[in-house]
Amino acid sequence: MARIGYIVTELPEQRIEEDEQRIQKENCDFIYRERYNVEGKTKELKKLMDNLNDRDEVIFLSMANAFKGVRQLCLFLNISRIKNLRIIFLRDRIDSYGEKYASSTENLLHAISTLTEDSYAIRKIRKLSEKRERSRSQARQLRNEKCVELYKAGVPTDEIKKQVGFRSKSSVFRILRASGVKTDRRRDGEE
Repeated sequence: MARIGYIVTELPEQRIEEDEQRIQKENCDFIYRERYNVEGKTKELKKLMDNLNDRDEVIFLSMANAFKGVRQLCLFLNISRIKNLRIIFLRDRIDSYGEKYASSTENLLHAISTLTEDSYAIRKIRKLSEKRERSRSQARQLRNEKCVELYKAGVPTDEIKKQVGFRSKSSVFRILRASGVKTDRRRDGEE
């Protein structure tokens, strides 16, 4: 009988140090750490399920932290029924044996009802941050294209620097070199 912990890290707005300490306080023999990803790949959770033995104890931070939806939760609950596992959700205050927390239908129903909502909120925040990152890279690409177009049109590098928003002419030449444009620094009296 082993005590196994599982935590998903790198969630938006997560206080990872607190969460790690909370899991470690449970004296787990082993802790599976899963890095959050949008695709839904949960390699560590699958490893955990494959390595479970009868009467093991599995400690999760919360249902929302461990499972991406009700389907995944139901699969795990079926495995836990077959292997007679003890399951503890720390934040949700749920203990399948009723030893750590008193058995409460209210806590269980609340955790399940908010599971989908919490999972959706986490995915939404993560997608927004990825969208921001994509828009930054698109803005950078447009800036670089504008720099190349202005240079090819014969605009002096001082003017390109101002229009594109660079602080130095060397940035203009770096972008031009990266774009494969043959440069002539003496074109407008520069060295």
